Amino acid sequence: MKTDLPHILIAEPEFLIALDAEYLIKAAFDCRVTLQRPEQVDHWDLAALADVDLCLLDVPGETAETLARIRRLVDKGVPLLLTTISEIQRGGVTGFEVVPVVTKPFEAETLTALVKARLRPRPQPLETTDQN
Repeated sequence: MKTDLPHILIAEPEFLIALDAEYLIKAAFDCRVTLQRPEQVDHWDLAALADVDLCLLDVPGETAETLARIRRLVDKGVPLLLTTISEIQRGGVTGFEVVPVVTKPFEAETLTALVKARLRPRPQPLETTDQN
């Protein structure tokens, strides 16, 4: 596996929706994708989160659990793109209005544009020159 590729974490409770997001994103550009349920991400340590260049996080509502999950990821420096089926969260999540929200079902161009815009830049490998 190429670890120099961007790593996208899709934290989605519905497996088929996660697969749809993965398909659309991988069709747009090379990346590594990990699929998890949102509650599983709560157990990721700092080293694992440091490898994540973007997390698509399902927001079923503004519950204390969901807001705490968002806060933890923001505090750990993980770039976020929130996903929802709710029209209420479509305009943003209270306290995290700067984090974009994309609605499901995903529209390919919208999803990939937001992923590209939010993706943490990866350092480019140094070019080696032939000194012969």
